[in-house]
Order: sequence, then structure tokens, then C-alpha cells
Amino acid sequence: MPNTIDLFTFLLAFIIIAFVFSILIKIQQKNIIKNRLKDLVSYKKSLLHEDRSDVKKIYKGFQKSKFQFLRNFIDNIQRSGNKERETIRKLFIMAGFSGGNAIFIYGISKLGLTLVLAGIATFIVFTYMKWNLLYKTITILGAALMGSYLVDFILHQLMKQRQTRISKAFPDALDLMVLCTEAGLSLNATVQRVAQEISQISPDLGYELALLSIELSMFSDRQKALQNFSERLDSPYFKSIISNIQQSEQYGTPIAQTMRVISEQFRQDRLILAEERANRLPVLLTIPMMIFIFPCIYVLLLGPAIINILDKLFK
Repeated sequence: MPNTIDLFTFLLAFIIIAFVFSILIKIQQKNIIKNRLKDLVSYKKSLLHEDRSDVKKIYKGFQKSKFQFLRNFIDNIQRSGNKERETIRKLFIMAGFSGGNAIFIYGISKLGLTLVLAGIATFIVFTYMKWNLLYKTITILGAALMGSYLVDFILHQLMKQRQTRISKAFPDALDLMVLCTEAGLSLNATVQRVAQEISQISPDLGYELALLSIELSMFSDRQKALQNFSERLDSPYFKSIISNIQQSEQYGTPIAQTMRVISEQFRQDRLILAEERANRLPVLLTIPMMIFIFPCIYVLLLGPAIINILDKLFK
């Protein structure tokens, strides 16, 4: 049988480790804006020294000479193709991390979580559980698989949370773009100005707009900069917006008029989404009402009558 003191000690140690990690994460988040500004500056410098038509990286991570042994070890374990590597890089970029170091971090995270969870499961089943060897092996393998898939789950959740934050802040940025374009600013100046203002509200959106501003000023093909912005955000709303801006650039439509149309379309889409959520409320409230509210109403209505009937029957 498991010892209660040992289990309590293990849970307490796990809580302390989680608390320390949360504090370290909070401390690291304080310098996130400075780090992103450094990334933008390094990315701009890299564009100045590279062929602009062949630029594919968002910004540089570690140099290849660092952690070369671990990189080779992770590459030998994963054996992933170029398509899979590009997919992982895009996921990291959409989650707000550096794309240049994505494969290395992804492999290290998977390997580390797999070994940690498998080690914890091994310690628990061989110390406290009196199972046969087959059940212990299945439990350890299940913990290892859970650690491997946990990295993908966390990465997708971070990506969704970042996309949600950007989507919530984008209407304010779009209104600012309309004002700037109607005041006579160009597309590049508009994006640069809005990136400075919106960074105080949404650092994620400010970073993406600042990156778009750098690409618009450095790339010879503006369509490529807009396409990169659309791929990084990977949302139907942003893709339609970028498509409208590209058509405006192609056919010579005034950018102020295009921004006004995009703003009105975005408001209509948000209104339709709000109406859809409001129409779903009666369906979502049906089960809670049946479980929590209707029994209380039945007790209040039928309770006194049942009590009177029982009193008369047993007198």
C-alpha cells in the first residue's frame, strides 16, 4: 500500500516546482517587449545583408554552431522531412516563438517531457503499485506517449490563445488604420504608426504589424510581405483583409477607401458572430436548467402537497 507521507511529500514537491516555474515565467515575461524589439532589429539587419528575394526566415535564432551535438542528436531521432520541419516552424511562429530554432526546441521538449513523465510513472508503479510487469509496462509507455503528445497540445493551445488575443485587438488597430489612411499616410507609414500605438494594448499584434512594416520597407515585392503577414496569422478574417489590400495595390484603388470597406466588413462579421453566439445560448442553457433549476422548482411546488398527503396517510 502507498505510504501517505510519501505521497504527500511528492505532491508538495511537485507544487513547489510548479510554483517556482510560474515565477520564472512571470519574470521572463517582463522583458518580452525588449526581446521582441531586439528580434525585429536583428531581422531588419539580416534583410540588409541577404538577398531580398530569397528571404524565408522570420528572424534568426541561435547560431548553428551552438548546441551542435544536441541538434544532431535531435535530428537523428526525429528524421522529419522538409515539409514537416516547415510546418513546425510555422506553428512556433504562430504561437509567438522564434521560427529559426523551432525544430531544436520542439525535439528537446518532446524528449524531455517523455523522459520526465516516463520516469515519474516508473517511480510510482515500481514503488507503490503491486501490479504485474505487463500493467507496469503499459502504464510507463502510456505516460511516455502522453508526454510526447503533450508538447503538441501545449503548442496548439498557445497558438490559439495568441490568435485570440490578436483577433480581439485587431478592430482597434483597423480603426486606427482607417484614420491614418484617410489622413494621407501611405500603407507602410500607416502600419508603422499603428504598430507603435497598438503595442501598448496588444504586444502580439504590435509585433506582427512591426514585422509587416519592416518587410514592406525592405522587400521589393510588397505582395510577398502581405502574404507573409497572412500566413503568420492564418485566419480567414486576416486572409480576406490581406486579399483586399493586395487587390487595392494591384488595381490602384485608394488605400483609404479599401481600409474603410475592410473596417465595415469586419464589423459586420463580428456582429454576425455575436448573433450566432446569442442564438446558441438557449440550447446551451437547456441542460443546466434541467439538472439544477427544474428539480428545485418541482420540490417547491410539489413538496408541500406531498408532505400533506403523507401526513394524512400515516395519521
